[in-house]
Amino acid sequence: MTVILEDTLTPAERTMVTMGEHQRLRDVRLFFQVAATREFCEPIERITGRTVRAFVSGTDTHVEGLSVETFVLHPDGYQGASRADAERV
Repeated sequence: MTVILEDTLTPAERTMVTMGEHQRLRDVRLFFQVAATREFCEPIERITGRTVRAFVSGTDTHVEGLSVETFVLHPDGYQGASRADAERV
């Protein structure tokens, strides 16, 4: 499942773009998205009734904060661990 979000930059992130700090912004975003894996995965699992196997996140800072969140789901009936429960790195 892939979710596409537009216009996701905060005012502080827009300032970083204006300063040309695109890579720093991507790094900060990735840090927070990994830290919030559970918060991203739990709604997907609730809505789909399936367990998230993997979660991949990316933002194109050159296109007004277009973000793509991709969730790879386990097959129906899978009873193992969720990505939301995996150790945060």
